[in-house]
Formats: sequence, structure tokens, C-alpha cells
Amino acid sequence: MRDASNPNADFGPQYFEVVRNPTEPGLSETARLRTQHEASGLAVLHRMGLAESTGGVSWLVRRDCEQALRAMQRSADRQKTLAEHGALLSDDRLPMTTLEIRDLTSIEGRILVHGEEDASGRSYLMLEGTDGRVYHIYRTPEMEELRSQRRLQTNSFIRLRKLSTVRGPLVEIQDMGDSEAVLRNKAHLRDTAREMIRQGAYPPDGGWNGWLGRYQKALVDAAFALEQEKAKERERRRSRDLGR
Repeated sequence: MRDASNPNADFGPQYFEVVRNPTEPGLSETARLRTQHEASGLAVLHRMGLAESTGGVSWLVRRDCEQALRAMQRSADRQKTLAEHGALLSDDRLPMTTLEIRDLTSIEGRILVHGEEDASGRSYLMLEGTDGRVYHIYRTPEMEELRSQRRLQTNSFIRLRKLSTVRGPLVEIQDMGDSEAVLRNKAHLRDTAREMIRQGAYPPDGGWNGWLGRYQKALVDAAFALEQEKAKERERRRSRDLGR
């Protein structure tokens, strides 16, 4: 058995070679079973996209394999927490990603679940964004303060925005309460649709199921109503101009 440090020319320096041969002559029964178990593990890594078989008993394993596995485990833990304790995800097709506060500009959506990572002990929330992505966000001191006041409840609709202040970046948090009630909040829908149109981004209809699909449809309807009002106002102005 050997782990070669020389990179393979075809795959580059991000891989290292591992050889596991359970049929190698001279192995004890214990060594043979251990090697067979390790070879099975390499096959699993291959299915996960973390290793490549070069044929026979040789494998090329990604050097960041351990970090990737830890990231996968964290993702699996979050999805388990969501399934056991969270609000129902609108659509299983929604992609999930981690959003660092330093990268935050502005985002809104409904809280799916709160959780705590076993390894680090860090608290987080998962937010189903109105842009069609599910965000894993580590809770900030501002969020923890609101949590202590029984705010930011599961299934609440919130808006996060990072502001620049003389004391440094600050996360502004708006908690608008029950996300189902937001679907009936005509003022919010109109204001949101109007701001999107002002920025040149017409509200999308992503074809999602569940709450997110209903929210996006409500925004599209609000935007259409605004456009209709503008068209009627233009027609009234033309009529007045012709009557002069």
C-alpha cells in the first residue's frame, strides 16, 4: 500500500495518489480487511466527486477532501435540523448556500428554522429568500437581541440590510411577522414591486411551489396593477391635452 505525494499530470497538484490493494500478497487477515474497507471508502469518495479512479487499485484523491467532507456534513446537519424543526420548504428544488454577513447587502424572506452547529456551537438561521435561494446565515448580536425578545420566530418574514455607520457596518433587521400575512399585505407588495420596477428589475415568477411561489405571484400581480394604473394615468393626460 502507498500514498504517493507526486501529483498526477492529468489531474494537477490538487490531487494525491492513493493505492489500496486488498489482494496484495503477504497481507495479514486484519490488514486485508482494513485495506478492503479503505478501498470501499475511496469508491464512496469517487461517487461524491472527491476522488477519481485511475483503474485497478489506484485513486486520485482531492487534497481538500477533509474540508469538503466537513462542509457536506454541516450541510446534512442543517437539512436534518430543517426537516425536524423547521417550517415546510416551499420547493425542494431551491438551492442552498451560506451567506456571510460581510457579503450581505440586502435580502428578505421567511425564516425556515433556527439551529446551532454541533462542532462550533455557532447559532444560525435558514432563510428562504424571495430571490429563490435558501440562505444559511450565522446569527449576529443584533439577531440574538431580537431572539431574546421573542422576535425572529420561525415562519416570520424578515428583511436584512447592511448599513455603513461611523461605528462600522450595522445589520438593520425588519421583522414583519407572519409570512402568510405578508401575502395579504397589499401596501408591502405594492411598495416592493414599485421599488423593483424603479431599479429596472420586474418581479420574477420563478415557477416555484409553496409559499415562495405564492409570494412571487403576488408581487407580479402588484407590479401588473401598478403598470395598469400608469397606463390609465397616461391615457387621462392625453385626453386632457386633446381637450384643451
